Amino acid sequence: MTFDGSNGSVTQNEINSFIGFLGQPSGIPKTALYNEIADRSPGQDVEALGLMYEVTQNPQILDIMINYSDTFLSLRNNPENGRILWTGKRELVWCTKPENESGAGYAGSEGLDTVGHIAYAAYHILKTPCLWYENVTDNDPYKYGVTYLERAYKYVTEMDKTIDTYYLKYFIRENDSRIYNPNYTKWKTANDLPPSSAMPWNRQQMMTNGFLRMAECHEIIGDNETRVNKYFNIIQVSINWMISEFRPVKANNGKDAHYWSYSEGLKHPERIGIHALYDIWGIYRAWQRKDKLSISSDVMVKLANTMMYIINIDDHKISKFIDGTSPNNVTAGTLFGPWAFYAEFIPDWYEFFVNLNINRIKTGPRYMGALLWVKNARASGTFPNSTKFI
Repeated sequence: MTFDGSNGSVTQNEINSFIGFLGQPSGIPKTALYNEIADRSPGQDVEALGLMYEVTQNPQILDIMINYSDTFLSLRNNPENGRILWTGKRELVWCTKPENESGAGYAGSEGLDTVGHIAYAAYHILKTPCLWYENVTDNDPYKYGVTYLERAYKYVTEMDKTIDTYYLKYFIRENDSRIYNPNYTKWKTANDLPPSSAMPWNRQQMMTNGFLRMAECHEIIGDNETRVNKYFNIIQVSINWMISEFRPVKANNGKDAHYWSYSEGLKHPERIGIHALYDIWGIYRAWQRKDKLSISSDVMVKLANTMMYIINIDDHKISKFIDGTSPNNVTAGTLFGPWAFYAEFIPDWYEFFVNLNINRIKTGPRYMGALLWVKNARASGTFPNSTKFI
């Protein structure tokens, strides 16, 4: 993929390269196993497509996003002849473990991340009324709806079914709306976390992705305020819970920062990688909807300080854990694209992110989607360009 430098607007060359990279049918996965359509490359591809559609409003990008989303939906467990899960039913979820392996009956937090990816496509269709009554260019291979609006409604309807019949039923605690592992003995035959245990933060933020995107779809449709409020409340509770577990620390330069662990009550630092990525990504999504969700700028600045002044160690390297430590000198090596969002709070973080990933950012949308989104935010003045003016 092409990257034409840190400064200025996103170029047509970058857009064309992005479309060319993701527009190949061979890139769309044929399985949901091993989280392929959740937090692995194809799932993150859809998020990158959505970010680039926000930047460009290019219908080619939306069409690719729809191709991915159609396939993701088609891979969902079939309620008539699909796999029987830990509940004893053929649930409307995605099976992420092979049928002949232990835990074959499992379906967990990653499924709501997939819901979020599909709902993100619906959201962009719903936000583009000029396309509503046009036919989608793919000839409707799965019979999900000929027009863009029909396709969006199909996505929303089916994702609500998944949420209602599985996730709200088994994972959301009724008395306080917290996200827990199911309180059923049979659950422990399917998962590494015990029944009724707190869901780790990264998994919670996979789930809030689904709730957020679906809330936003229903906001636009205007059909169910109760559902919208319920989804936003679950997100708020999750964010508040996670932030309540943050512990204050000081960077070497005296800046206030955050220390947190993998899950409630743990003491060891969170690991940089897919876990911390989803932690900070979920919080940033909440920040973007601060019109509906309460999150302070103080939290965001301290998270940015953690990145810029603690995990950023010498010579463009990233520590293994969020406290700046790297046992046996094994560093993290890379940061995927959504870390770049925190340049909103420390603009110099953007240049650090680019320099850290300069040999990787051209390899795929896991880096490039968010990177170009932030580049556009800086060029448009939505984000500041220099830390010295903060």
